[in-house]
Amino acid sequence: MSHQALSADTEVVLLLCGRFGGESQESFQPLAPGEYSKLAVWLNSRGLRPADMLTGVGRDQLKDLHEPKLEQARIEFLLQRGTAMALALERWSRGGLWVISRGDQDYPTRLRRHLKQAAPPLLYGAGHKSLLDSGGLAIIGSRDASHAALEFTRDIAAKCVREGMAVISGGARGVDSAAMQGATEADGVTIGVLASDLLKLSLNKQNRTGLQSGRLVLLSPFYPEASFNKGNAMGRNRYIYALSDQALVIDTALASGGTWAGAIENLKQNWVPLYVRTPGEGPGNAALAKKGAIPFEISPSDSESLTDFFARNPLYSKELADLGDVQQSLLSSINEAAMEDSAATPIKAEEAPVICKELEPTAELPEPESEKEIPSSVGAQEGSVIHDPSQDMFEYFLGRLSQLFVEESFTEEDISAQLGLEKSQAKAWLNKAADAGRILKQKKPVRYSLMRQASLLD
Repeated sequence: MSHQALSADTEVVLLLCGRFGGESQESFQPLAPGEYSKLAVWLNSRGLRPADMLTGVGRDQLKDLHEPKLEQARIEFLLQRGTAMALALERWSRGGLWVISRGDQDYPTRLRRHLKQAAPPLLYGAGHKSLLDSGGLAIIGSRDASHAALEFTRDIAAKCVREGMAVISGGARGVDSAAMQGATEADGVTIGVLASDLLKLSLNKQNRTGLQSGRLVLLSPFYPEASFNKGNAMGRNRYIYALSDQALVIDTALASGGTWAGAIENLKQNWVPLYVRTPGEGPGNAALAKKGAIPFEISPSDSESLTDFFARNPLYSKELADLGDVQQSLLSSINEAAMEDSAATPIKAEEAPVICKELEPTAELPEPESEKEIPSSVGAQEGSVIHDPSQDMFEYFLGRLSQLFVEESFTEEDISAQLGLEKSQAKAWLNKAADAGRILKQKKPVRYSLMRQASLLD
């Protein structure tokens, strides 16, 4: 990677948000992700892109920036760090690292879609960036899992590989490492989302083999030379979920620790379907199921494929669990409608992952805050009574559309993949929504968009 290899926007975002070493001694600190998002909103309101800040016109407009902590002196100081950036890029280049920002074509679509403005401004990584949108199964669990749990994890990861699924995990000791080892030994694709030591791990001999073979990609939103800290370990959990098609918790503590906190966040945000090993050994497994996680009752030796197992549980979430007895009839109506239209079509991931046995520490996190109430679906009207389960499910479907596709148009295939629906069911509901004036249908090619799209920034 060379200085010239960066896009113009990424160069500016890196100057503003990146760390190159020694920042603790400087007058101004790099922008935090939330601060950059505020700056991005301001730039967008002016019709500017990040690269414009290196031009005279862009710099002249900085005097009109009146956001807290985004004073003109700070922005100008950060933009002048070109020498420090060039030296850092040279170090990272020797480790085979790349840098991308939200405006780059290679930036993972899944992170944009699920996290929107909370998607990290910068991503650092090694390996083929195209693997980042492979989807697959995120496997999460305790660093202190039992021998039996680790064997189960390795076997499930190998089963993923046999079915063409990538494995996404965090590279930590215990379950994360076992998942990556299982995928590696089966010659599968692995996406490792790291909280620390990206540069060091990219130079690891075993990782180099996986990176060069095109079956491993290492990723981090943090400074590539950062050492371990609990905050980063917790912060990367959301990226593991957001890059997957579905997630599996092997074992978790009850109401404490990083595994529990990440799973609860995913349930609240409804990023991807969450499964929990049942029966499991973790004291929090049963509690997680009560909060909306789907019992994972399949064993690695079962003849049923993971694809078929996941297809039996579309649109299951905390919101549906809260519907109580109505939940079962809702899910049944989806499955029955889908079976009438066509047989399930498995979603295939690109063939590939690997990751190393080199481990990073796992954060032991404080007990998470009490759960906030999940807002009702956008499509449902306050005070309405559910009489027709299929209609209620349709309203829930509309609500999920408004969460997943705020800034972009979408196809039937997108909906099928994101919500785990049969393509025929997705098509039927999209047509129904278009006929009712709830979404816009575009032709040549056929795509759909929300009636009111928010302006999200690169």
